[in-house]
Amino acid sequence: MVCVRRLIFLACAVVFLEVTFYAVLTPLLPSYKSDLHLSEAAVGVLVGALAVGALVASIPAGWLVARIGARTTVILGLVGMGIFSPLFGFSDDVVLLDLFRFLQGASGAMLWAGAIAWVALAAPTNRRGEMIGIVMAGAVVGELCGAPLGAVAHAIGTEIVFSVVLLAAAVLIGLALTIPDAIDVEAQPLAEAWHRIRHSDVPIGVLLIAAPAFAFGAVVVVAPLHMDDLGASPFLIAAAFAAGAVVESVVGPMIGRLSDRVGRTLPYRIGVVTIIVAIIALGAFGLLEALFASVVLLAFGAGMAATPASTLITDLATAAGINQGFASGASNVAWGGGQALGSLTAGILAGASGYLLPCLVVAAFLGVAGTAARSLGVGPPVISGLNEEAGTADGG
Repeated sequence: MVCVRRLIFLACAVVFLEVTFYAVLTPLLPSYKSDLHLSEAAVGVLVGALAVGALVASIPAGWLVARIGARTTVILGLVGMGIFSPLFGFSDDVVLLDLFRFLQGASGAMLWAGAIAWVALAAPTNRRGEMIGIVMAGAVVGELCGAPLGAVAHAIGTEIVFSVVLLAAAVLIGLALTIPDAIDVEAQPLAEAWHRIRHSDVPIGVLLIAAPAFAFGAVVVVAPLHMDDLGASPFLIAAAFAAGAVVESVVGPMIGRLSDRVGRTLPYRIGVVTIIVAIIALGAFGLLEALFASVVLLAFGAGMAATPASTLITDLATAAGINQGFASGASNVAWGGGQALGSLTAGILAGASGYLLPCLVVAAFLGVAGTAARSLGVGPPVISGLNEEAGTADGG
């Protein structure tokens, strides 16, 4: 049996690494904009390049999990992160920055697909939400560390900070090699998986993940630029995102456990309403205190929404007989696509008409997702034949 405790630690560590070096860019954006003479749209492209890379690689990453296993896919992702992150840190040309950011995203897609599928297969079914919530908390802690680390990179240089990823990746590869792989009992060709996905509720689950990702992609563009316009320093911008990450890291595992009992969609819908309030405030108000509070409130709502949505995808895939590798790939498509579209939309609309319009567009998309969630009901997750305890976590 897979050593669950070590697996959870590894999964948390790899998503922590990926999200840290997504969020690290946030307080650096004003400097990149100034030093490279970038427009708001170009800033949106730079932010969104990682998410686009994740989107493009999502289905291939899911296919890799189904073909070569979750562990090998995670290792390949770590190799990519260890190479492309330092290259990003040493680059000072916007084309190269966009390219290496894209390749970081592709590597991250392999990390997420492998880690989530590995945990979903190893976790007892009636604790799946809790365990995925813990992994999501690892990602949020990465968000927490990423913004302050970006402020440090602003002070001491991106070359040093981004090069640390190479050492971290090597250590995690060593750890991954000590944990047995988890094999999905129903490996599938892509065509069969696609057929099952189309005839299941998985597309609704994809929409539910895409909505908070869209919001997050917009916020990491709008919030730093809006706060910078009001005179905020990189450290204050980092503090806002760090405070939000603290809140989200606490909320995520709690909501994961709650969703195992009451179902995925009720906490999701509460989270969506919270994000809508926060995102509108982010665009409407012109006070630093209000923007700081909006970022923290949005993080609370994201914690309420993201964990149930991510776990819901694994539930729906199990119910439909879909390999968890492809389920993770679908999640990555949703998250990467949502982030990329959110960043690009926010950058373009903010440059054309200010900060309120992109926030209203995000709010409308979230409203659609909240309405779609109602079609799945609000009761506890039911997976035919699998709601009994799937096993006891190995504490080795």
